[in-house]
Amino acid sequence: MANLLALLMSPRKSGFTSGLLQRAIEAAEAVPGVSIDLVRAYDYEFGPCTACSSCIRHPENYCILNDDMGKKGEGELFKKVLSANAMIIAQPVYCWGSTAKTHLFIERLYPFLSHNTLHGMPFASISCAGNQGMMHIAEIELAKWAFTNKLLYLEGIPVHTVYYDEALNRAQFMGKKLGEAALKDEKEGRHHLSDEESWFYYMDKPWNAFDPYLYNLTRGTYRWEDSLIEYALSQGTVKNNEAVKMLEEAREALIETINAKKLHDFRKAQKMLLKASALWTHATFLENSEKLGLKRNMPKDYRPLQ
Repeated sequence: MANLLALLMSPRKSGFTSGLLQRAIEAAEAVPGVSIDLVRAYDYEFGPCTACSSCIRHPENYCILNDDMGKKGEGELFKKVLSANAMIIAQPVYCWGSTAKTHLFIERLYPFLSHNTLHGMPFASISCAGNQGMMHIAEIELAKWAFTNKLLYLEGIPVHTVYYDEALNRAQFMGKKLGEAALKDEKEGRHHLSDEESWFYYMDKPWNAFDPYLYNLTRGTYRWEDSLIEYALSQGTVKNNEAVKMLEEAREALIETINAKKLHDFRKAQKMLLKASALWTHATFLENSEKLGLKRNMPKDYRPLQ
């Protein structure tokens, strides 16, 4: 039996958001072989990550925090995530974006990265707004978080209450699609996209990594000369010899990225930025883990070097 984890991130157990989720659930449950685990997040206790690094030092424990997303993998909500074949998050829109409860939940998925447990899990979302809206911004955030946690983003529905009835039909269609994906996950196992496949898969999703990552790495200038990589090398702020070699290689990949972008060769630009970002991630992890006394290599499947 495939298990679809449906998370309601609203303090209200009824209303627009729960109505949309219920419609999606009904459609998913109609797929033979699919069961639904409806979770109201406000019924569970979990707070923010405390950056204790225990899940890095001792990955076998997952998270040690004493709440429903911790307890060394025995937290009730943690176990629900671990046993799911697919996941859907339904949230209202607060403050022009995702709710705090949604952000907390996503933040606490971090220990799964060391195990690659969620890699390729089918994921869908609903963001429902009233008043001014901003439901698209909330959906962009969820697509970003799905990417960073290696979930397989299938679809997101940004909804305003003015077209609620129309959105119910779309939620029904999405629920069926997610139910079928959960069943496939249960029967065939989870397909792990490579880093390159993942970056290209998300290119047509509400959020993709290319522009935000290039903007971040170049400190908002899109010039390699102003990049974090160049600063670390020119100012000598990274000391580890292996990390420095990675940064030198990352600089070359970043230069190729920017040149390819100027020539509108976006496939090459994407591939080169992926290489630069992986090298940057490994170099800074190596440098900072030494300073924090972690003495542990990055999980091989997290950001494999190209």
